Amino acid sequence: MRMKVLRRPVYVWLPVTGAIVTYAFAALLIGPLDVEPQAAFLLGGVAIFFWALGWNSAIRSTADYVTMTNFLVTSTVAWIDVAQVTVEDGLTVTLRDGRTIGSIAFGSSLLGTFTGYRTHQRAFRLLREAHRAALRARHRKSNGPVRLDVTFEWRRLLCALVASTARS
Repeated sequence: MRMKVLRRPVYVWLPVTGAIVTYAFAALLIGPLDVEPQAAFLLGGVAIFFWALGWNSAIRSTADYVTMTNFLVTSTVAWIDVAQVTVEDGLTVTLRDGRTIGSIAFGSSLLGTFTGYRTHQRAFRLLREAHRAALRARHRKSNGPVRLDVTFEWRRLLCALVASTARS
């Protein structure tokens, strides 16, 4: 089963660059981080925040389900429980029961409202086609309750925290 991962490049490179620049300036201003472990911990926290906001915030899609990760919260739903995918007020997945799942990376903005969310169109087309293909493959829609799994990714946060504050 092949998974497609959709990320906005600006949400990847700007936060990563911000974390690196912040870390470099802090190392220059504070001095060696092994002498000041509190500063290293603080900078590690800033780097993790930037990582979680940028790189970790993504939409993942397979033939069976769609997953949206916003910061450290992941929402997963089967394609048969999706009613539609829209890009009118940011990229949104509407479920059969009326609930919606949005994406931080592909969220609404004033500029997007004026330009028609041009930067979201590729992700929209890919998700819409995956949704249509899933419905064609199953030849039915689900009649039961919508199953939306929402999880908090604490293991990723813990691993990133350990990696960013590890001393050599």
